[in-house]
Amino acid sequence: MKRFTRREFIKKGLGLGAALTCAQIWPDYSYALNPASEVALVKGNKIPQITQKALELIGGIQKVVKPGSKVFIKPNYIAGGFMGHDPVRSGEIPHPEVVAAVARECVKSGAKQVIIGEWFERPLKIEFGGEKSKCGAQIKKLVEKINKKFSNKVSLVDLRKYTKSFIYVPSSTSIQWLAIPDLVAEADAVISVAVLKTHHRPISVTFGMKNFVGIMPSILYGEPRMKLHAAGINQVILDIVKGVKPKLTVISGVYGMEGEGVVLSFGGKPVDVASRIGGAVVIAGFDPVATDATATRLITRAWQPQPIDTDLGVPWYIKHLRMAYEQGIGQIHSSRIKIKGEKLDDLAMSWLMPQKNTYPELPNHI
Repeated sequence: MKRFTRREFIKKGLGLGAALTCAQIWPDYSYALNPASEVALVKGNKIPQITQKALELIGGIQKVVKPGSKVFIKPNYIAGGFMGHDPVRSGEIPHPEVVAAVARECVKSGAKQVIIGEWFERPLKIEFGGEKSKCGAQIKKLVEKINKKFSNKVSLVDLRKYTKSFIYVPSSTSIQWLAIPDLVAEADAVISVAVLKTHHRPISVTFGMKNFVGIMPSILYGEPRMKLHAAGINQVILDIVKGVKPKLTVISGVYGMEGEGVVLSFGGKPVDVASRIGGAVVIAGFDPVATDATATRLITRAWQPQPIDTDLGVPWYIKHLRMAYEQGIGQIHSSRIKIKGEKLDDLAMSWLMPQKNTYPELPNHI
């Protein structure tokens, strides 16, 4: 795909839209036809160990991270800590030990470069978890430990500062094209590390796929990416996923957020997962839809309404998950998702549903 510098991209963007309508070549996703996708669900109190075990249960990170490869890890850090509180314990961002454990496994698998990156909003200045005294900032200390042992292969990168050019991918929304920062587009393996939490309208939950909205350049789409929302955020999420082609999703369930979701200031309520089920959880899978669908089932046990078809369950009512399944990106049928590790029924909870967000655009009961 053609490359543009930041300046060229903004200048030529309007002309690109029409051209891209004739160049929509999507990757061949076959998850929806696959008889089964594997997702690991691991519970425990030692966070690095349960993260490592989750990866081992699905065959190990070496299945997607090869020797000499460049890896981009996208943690969900965009909204955490700008109010000065601890963004980890509030459930706004994934636990730093989960992020660090994934990075460590990448290096151990032979990756020559691992970038942990996010496009931060300029006014917030909250890079990687808030103030130095806050728990979220510990990711910097953990990365330093990894680099001391493995020769400085891991870096924390603000995409706003270090993106030199964009690779554009087609979108079937009115935007018609989406700008992917070069550090993401050029990676051999892209990994999403999300956190277990709900979301305000029009998206009920936010996990691995929604996480990628955070790589999108606010210099083009506004802050907070309002042009993407206006174009139809559910399809935009899927178009980003199709363009980025993430190879692994890991969801941190140490702390999370229920209710209105995303951040405390929107009315989200922190959840200490161990207080609910006796331990933290980590979810991991190579199928991004199946992994997000499993996380959805974990926290929506009593959400209403429930589809008559329990094999589809609540994921059918989460619009971007349903659309992802319908477009062949991944699997949502519970009968076709093999859970490895804990039994989902043993850990299933019912977190507060976003009160201002009943399922948007409900399809017919199934």
